[in-house]
Amino acid sequence: MSSKNLVICDRETEYASRLADYLGGKKELALQVKLCGSPEQLEAIRRETPVDILLADDGITFSEGELAGIPKVMRLSASAVSAETEGSVRKIFRYQSGNDIYTHLIEALAEGGMGELWNIRKKERGKLIGVYSPVHRAGQTAFALEKGIELAKTLNVLYINLETYAGIGGYFPEEEKRNLSMLLYYAKQETGNPGLLITTLVKQMKGLDYIPPVIFPEDIRTVTASEWMWLFGEILSHSIYDVLVLDLGDCVQGLFDVLKACDTVYMPAADDRLAVSKLYQYEEALCRQGYGEVWERMIRCDIRRTAKGKGSRTDGSVKGGRR
Repeated sequence: MSSKNLVICDRETEYASRLADYLGGKKELALQVKLCGSPEQLEAIRRETPVDILLADDGITFSEGELAGIPKVMRLSASAVSAETEGSVRKIFRYQSGNDIYTHLIEALAEGGMGELWNIRKKERGKLIGVYSPVHRAGQTAFALEKGIELAKTLNVLYINLETYAGIGGYFPEEEKRNLSMLLYYAKQETGNPGLLITTLVKQMKGLDYIPPVIFPEDIRTVTASEWMWLFGEILSHSIYDVLVLDLGDCVQGLFDVLKACDTVYMPAADDRLAVSKLYQYEEALCRQGYGEVWERMIRCDIRRTAKGKGSRTDGSVKGGRR
């Protein structure tokens, strides 16, 4: 994917510089950001390199000829009321967070048919890592997050929580509007560019990218196995991510198929009598339904509680089978 050129044309140089630093720092975009403060300076830039996107101060006046040939022109407006589309020109309120400006920018480009500017095509498919256990309260989410954070030190990793109740307010801050539910809409339609939408949803935790989980479990329950496969394939093919870490719950349709599609599956578990009985039943279900290979490939991670029930630790791992 070749990089594209975005020019911010604004007389407030300090503001423009901060915005340029923010947009230029988005690792998921192959984007070159340049600055200027007038139509004359914009013309000088265009003599040296093509301009794909112009984000200009609404107070700067351009002639039609000065903007001719620029595929996408947007304006930074000082008034929130006027920050809307006028004809083919999208207006973005300038006095809001960099993330909000970025979100409006991406939405405008997608609506204008320029979403393919960020359609990353990889030579190799990324890896799918699943974390699932039939034993509840085995530290599954903590393990999945720790694994993701570890991998994110050297790779581009995206963590997605697909449990019924992810622990909003515990592991994750509440995000009512921009969460996984927005991405699942595209999964159900099997259309659009999920990789592009992800860039506006992602949050970070200790260097790990994650998408805020759904608030309502039904948003996960209604997605079919084929829709999950389409979504994961699109993300791995057309985003920056080398690895997807899936924190899986029982509410996922086609759970066994998702586990089978994973390159690696970790199974946090304990060795008390009740936990062992659940593992036996889980193994039996996999084998009877033709997914015995999933059990054999699973990496069992034993989580042993302390005597007082506080904290946990991982005491090694064993692939598949009964211990």
